[in-house]
Amino acid sequence: MTDKPIDWTPDLTLPTSKSTVQHFTANAGGDRLEIDATPWGEADLTVNGRSIAHIETARSAGDAFRALETFAEDFEAGKKARGDRRLDQAIEDDEVRQRLGLTRLGTRT
Repeated sequence: MTDKPIDWTPDLTLPTSKSTVQHFTANAGGDRLEIDATPWGEADLTVNGRSIAHIETARSAGDAFRALETFAEDFEAGKKARGDRRLDQAIEDDEVRQRLGLTRLGTRT
């Protein structure tokens, strides 16, 4: 038996049918995680209200959920390994930002 690091809870208030989005929530490492999966294999993972992963081409809602569940577990494990540093820290050096192909927030190119 494997030890699951994240305990997902389905939203049982949503109607169940083959055409309904499935919504799951979990709390891990001080974060609120959510996965929304569609029957046609599209799914989104949000952490604390911020979208961090999207899948468009899974074969089913179950496949999409499992892929994002693995991503969420890796995300939380990586956060713990980094000592819980924030991922959304700003890159202040314009030269570094340019090498990474990033733009300054609030500007458009």
